[in-house]
Amino acid sequence: MAQLEYSDYYKFIASAGIALVAGAVLVPWMFLREPFDLAIEASKVALLTPDAQNIVHARQHLIVTTIKYLPLASGLMVTVGIALTGLGLYQWSSRQSVRDKAEDLQNEKLDKELKAMSPEQIETKAKTSLEDAEDLQPAQRIVQSSSAVSSLLAVEQALIGRISSCLGSSVKIMSNQRLGNVEYDAIIRAKSAKRIILEIKYIRKGFNRGWLSETINSLASRMALYTRTFDETTSGLLLVVIATSNSPLSRKVMEISEELRTSHPSRLDNILIHTIYEADIATIPCPELMKMVLGDPE
Repeated sequence: MAQLEYSDYYKFIASAGIALVAGAVLVPWMFLREPFDLAIEASKVALLTPDAQNIVHARQHLIVTTIKYLPLASGLMVTVGIALTGLGLYQWSSRQSVRDKAEDLQNEKLDKELKAMSPEQIETKAKTSLEDAEDLQPAQRIVQSSSAVSSLLAVEQALIGRISSCLGSSVKIMSNQRLGNVEYDAIIRAKSAKRIILEIKYIRKGFNRGWLSETINSLASRMALYTRTFDETTSGLLLVVIATSNSPLSRKVMEISEELRTSHPSRLDNILIHTIYEADIATIPCPELMKMVLGDPE
């Protein structure tokens, strides 16, 4: 059985109170602006059938009685409305305070469990990411260009910086974190919202379907671990950065993603996948980037 969400209940009470206060003004205004049958001439009433005359008289009597007690009803509505609004806001504020404290405690737990990665660990993670994307053989991995690793690290820093700038100070982004032996490119934390697990991939030359599928599986596993550890709902965001502008790799990423979403809907149910060209990171409009990160509003 679902537990009653008291914050929503008190929101409803406060909203009902505001509606009563508004109704105390709106209802009299509606009654006073409508003529009803009060302006009908007696000579015209006399031309009506007896039944119609009785109906007109009954309506007029009802309107007169209603207007007579309208000030009392409006005063009662205002009194009850103010009482409900005050009660709802007070209880809502109390519950919100409890929720804020609980979230602060959760954040403290998060800060203790998550550990920032060292520069050496960050470099190793970037090198592994490039090797996996380009499907390098062991001999080729030895001569993996340090400039390529530096490019990936610069891309990650620029992209996370741009996201942080667009989302504002109310959202906290923790980059390059470790939970046990599991690494996270970034974790986006906003109040009253899901935690977003961000995975950034950098493609210079190409990729294959297996790499993209494994990347999605890895992201889903990271999300599951985070949820189990902190008991928080998460969503995943995979941003694939393409080194060359107007490259067909962007279309290929999205085509394979849609194929995987169709064949394995449950696996990508809570994961968004987008591509962005490296040259566009600094200039991408904030509304477009926020839509990528937060998705379409429900």
